[in-house]
Amino acid sequence: MPVNEPAAPRPVIVSMFRYPIADHEAMNNIFPAMLKELATTSDVHHFSYRSEKPHALHGHPGIFFHEFPIGVRRGHNADKWLKTLLWFPLSLRVAWQARRLKAGFIYIEEYITFLPLLLRLVSGCPVVVSGADIFWDVYLGHGFFSGLARKFLLAVDRFTWRRLRGIITRTEAMRRYMASQGVEAEKAFVVPEACETSFFHPMDRVAARREWDLQEDDLVIVHHGILHPNKNLDHAFEYLRPAFSKHPGLRLWIAGDGPLRGYLERRASELGMADRVRFLGWLPDVTRLNSLLNAADISLIMRHGGFSDHFQVTANLLHSLACGCAILAVRLDGIAENAEEGVSALMFDPESGEEFSRQLERLIADPALRGRLREGAERVARERLDPRRITDLWVRALRHFAGEEKTAT
Repeated sequence: MPVNEPAAPRPVIVSMFRYPIADHEAMNNIFPAMLKELATTSDVHHFSYRSEKPHALHGHPGIFFHEFPIGVRRGHNADKWLKTLLWFPLSLRVAWQARRLKAGFIYIEEYITFLPLLLRLVSGCPVVVSGADIFWDVYLGHGFFSGLARKFLLAVDRFTWRRLRGIITRTEAMRRYMASQGVEAEKAFVVPEACETSFFHPMDRVAARREWDLQEDDLVIVHHGILHPNKNLDHAFEYLRPAFSKHPGLRLWIAGDGPLRGYLERRASELGMADRVRFLGWLPDVTRLNSLLNAADISLIMRHGGFSDHFQVTANLLHSLACGCAILAVRLDGIAENAEEGVSALMFDPESGEEFSRQLERLIADPALRGRLREGAERVARERLDPRRITDLWVRALRHFAGEEKTAT
């Protein structure tokens, strides 16, 4: 009788992301779907901080969760910075585990300068990263010493990118920039961010407006997210002043919190707009945010327009597309890849209050235009940024880097 051969060991992939997937689903619910698909052919060991909430994938065949016994509060700036710094020494544990497991590669679901080099050195494994922006560019100033720091960090990034097994960028703009820095074309693949349609979706607008106690003549602009200087909301306040004077029913509602909230509240008061700008703080759940976006007349996407802003797509935009909002957005490369001018959004130069005002007046004066933009936004979410399509692209890219597929497109 033939002797049964022992099953060949499955390939091992080590995955890591600071934020626990149970706490991050509203921003990236296809990450679990991607892990689940990878687990059909590989053993996936995923490392993160701990969540108080269990996730459905815990115990799923082929997926092994390793959670450090520390939580992270993403909306709390000091806590987020502390946990980011702590992530470096904790990553040594990930690297040693990857070495012990003889992992095919380590996948980092973000890019933080120095971290890939540290993991590569300690683990001996190839590293693949997801690159959505240039992390340090968001936080560094533009003075003399900041300029020196920028040159140094860019040199480190350039050195790192060229030595990675692969890079998943979220925009063509990011991939083009990396190519200009000497990254080989076959190392970088674009996998756009998905619209989280299981959390954000169109609903009956009349019911949504009733939920928020909005009257027929109320015209509400909504912005949501962390209140950080690179969102450029202080400029939005100045741009809105003429419109507030002309349209008594116009309001700006801001859902979110962050280090800039106190300053923005004071600034709204100084500009005489305190009665027109409403700070909602963090909403209690995703359902409430979904209803707010559906109730809004206009969703505002703001960014400062800095170097790294061109490479990313904000969660604000993705959620607004998924809800079918009429979008008024800054004209930046990554945003323009996902929101077509005049079809799914109206756009403006982030430094042009004149263009902002002109586009806003078009939206205020033309309800039919707002309706067409809502339809266009829904199409983008349903077709180009559908979660199933993006999950497939993501898995194919990672399997390409693992040598399981010849190409990833």
